Amino acid sequence: MMLNTPSTLDQQVLAQAVDWLLKLQSEETSPATLAAFEHWQSSHPQHAEAWSRLTQIQQTFGQVPHKALAKQVLARIDHTSRRQALKKLGTLVIVLPSAWLGYRTLPLERWRAGYQTAVGEQKHLHLGDGTRLVLNTDSAVDIQYHQERKIVLHQGEVWLETGHQDKRKLVVITPHGELVPLGTRFNVKLTADRTILAVTEGAVRIQLDNGQSSVVQAGQQRAFNRHGLEPARVADQSVGYWQQGMLLAQAMPLEALLKELARYRHGVIRCHPELRQMTVSGAFPLKDTDAALDLLQKTLPVKVVAPSRYWIMIEPASAAG
Repeated sequence: MMLNTPSTLDQQVLAQAVDWLLKLQSEETSPATLAAFEHWQSSHPQHAEAWSRLTQIQQTFGQVPHKALAKQVLARIDHTSRRQALKKLGTLVIVLPSAWLGYRTLPLERWRAGYQTAVGEQKHLHLGDGTRLVLNTDSAVDIQYHQERKIVLHQGEVWLETGHQDKRKLVVITPHGELVPLGTRFNVKLTADRTILAVTEGAVRIQLDNGQSSVVQAGQQRAFNRHGLEPARVADQSVGYWQQGMLLAQAMPLEALLKELARYRHGVIRCHPELRQMTVSGAFPLKDTDAALDLLQKTLPVKVVAPSRYWIMIEPASAAG
């Protein structure tokens, strides 16, 4: 199924979304501010869409590629507020449309992709050559079958089982390099700064633009970017379980687990600094992230504070209410 490209957002609405992100990242967020934010977001469909896109950008990019990009947004904030915002935001990405156009993994590519999934959605694709793809939450791919069979991953995560009904070379392309399956099943996850390949059957060759290459065998996973390859290691046993709607955690830091859950819902999940390295083990539902958060609260010394459905804070259970 091919999805339509989202409608163009008014730049003033995008600027309002950035203003709200700055307010919600401030050191003190009052109930009145949270109520006003919810009212703004629900008052017009473009408001909700602008907020969704902004939080997607925040999750997609780990940092602003050039300091000048952030200044486009922060310039209209007074000096005192700007200093406080920068201190709190750190490397948070705040990029308006004029800045998106120069960045390699810009969201515009994702919006134009032939096949997409929304936040929390998964999609199964069966190609004419027998190849099967499963797109995870908030993902986008293009499929280009010409002299070669090319699958271009613009964003997110995809599971592939290669077909054999076409003799043309099959290549999976990410911003960091190319993957050539050698008759196999494998998972590809794209983050802001690297691609993570995990092979469960057969083998996959990684090929970088700088000439480096490596064959990853079944049971292994390897991360890479345009500059090089990270060491191969044993594949995570939970690779691909997201297809069954489950997140399996084995001694996973709480902060990492929350980042994974955040991929399946709109809004922001913040983890108290004291809890970030707390290890978590268990199975958590991805199709009902509220239930997953409730499970955390029932099994760990933490509490879930939810002033808004779009703003979740994980605090120590002993913290004053």
